[in-house]
Amino acid sequence: MEKTAQQALNLFTWGNPSRGDDAIGPVLHEFIKQFICRFDLGHIQLVEDFQLQPEHVCDITDNACVVFIDASYQGESPFQIQPVSAKNELGYTTHALSPAALMAIYAQTQNKPCPPAFLFSVRGYSFELGAPLSKQAQENITLATQFLKKLLSCQNPQLLLQQLVQQTVHNLKDKENA
Repeated sequence: MEKTAQQALNLFTWGNPSRGDDAIGPVLHEFIKQFICRFDLGHIQLVEDFQLQPEHVCDITDNACVVFIDASYQGESPFQIQPVSAKNELGYTTHALSPAALMAIYAQTQNKPCPPAFLFSVRGYSFELGAPLSKQAQENITLATQFLKKLLSCQNPQLLLQQLVQQTVHNLKDKENA
């Protein structure tokens, strides 16, 4: 891989490896970590946890595109990419946050606009405690890693993600008109 200046990228993965397909985030974390090491991709910051916490605001780098990677029990298979906008969702507890809530905390605590952010949701099917990854989730992980290779290697990940979001919107409109 040729070394050139690339846009900074913050990746957050989360999930519980003991809950079936909720392990998608941790599995993709391991893949990304190995990919970063193999190709010496110092412009990428990778964070893993069981869930998003307010403290993760400190892991968001200025001027970096932020990608949240998680399993989803709904949505498109094999994966779906959506933009994330800051949204104040805080209730009586901040035990776990959505990506939108974390970005709202970022905007409030940093007193500046949020960097561009996206949610990369990989479709899961079985989330029972003690269950292994389902066959369908394993297939979706394989397809997700192919996309992640492209994302991690490109010069402008934000542009690639925006193009995919626009393509998804266009495809949805085509389905509605059919």
